[in-house]
Amino acid sequence: MEAKIKKLHNHFILCGYGRVGEATASALKGHKAKFIVIEITQENADKARQAGFLTIQGDATKDEALRRARIDKAGALITALGDDADNTYTTLAARQLNPTLPIIARANNIEAQKKLQLAGAHRVVAPETSGGERMAMLALRPATVEFVETVLLGRGQELLIEEIEVSKDSPLVGSAIKQVEERFPGVRILALRDRDGVLIPNPNPNATIEKNSSLAAFGTTEQLQAIEGCCQPRGTRPAKSTKAD
Repeated sequence: MEAKIKKLHNHFILCGYGRVGEATASALKGHKAKFIVIEITQENADKARQAGFLTIQGDATKDEALRRARIDKAGALITALGDDADNTYTTLAARQLNPTLPIIARANNIEAQKKLQLAGAHRVVAPETSGGERMAMLALRPATVEFVETVLLGRGQELLIEEIEVSKDSPLVGSAIKQVEERFPGVRILALRDRDGVLIPNPNPNATIEKNSSLAAFGTTEQLQAIEGCCQPRGTRPAKSTKAD
């Protein structure tokens, strides 16, 4: 296991393998993501190993466990521990070890959400609130929820939505949204995130793409691979991706 961990790069670190952590691990596995679980209890650590996941039994609030999980090489960290204080300490430790690492944290109440954001979490999720909102939407707009989950979660479909970063050397810099859609038939730009991080949904077709911005693009795997190749610096090749299960 240690040998496999040493080879990890741009992977996800999942802290906690309780009910929420187990569901998160299942979703990551479904998307063929590389990840490692940090779990403090013997029972849950064994459960994660039995499920076939790389697992470190340790305290995610401590630097040692995070370093063992190669936090310096990670692509993002998800802290799904059952205690809000533990999630806050984990976020603080992770932010200190890797200042630019995207962190997604679990919270059980509004007060905890604010503290986690102050601690350095990029996104905070309250499972109970999210679950309640989803149940309400299933009653109000079931077809919309089905469409969004099919596309975002890749449930048996080839159509995907991806956020693609536009490098400063990309040939798309300076192009209008409508020009990009004309250049890549079938692709639709659903949102534009400018270089200041502001998300602009349904952008004006004449809006100009700036360097170091990003596009939320909708299309097939092949179409998204093509546009990703143009968004990367000249002389580089797009990373090979696979169709969603």
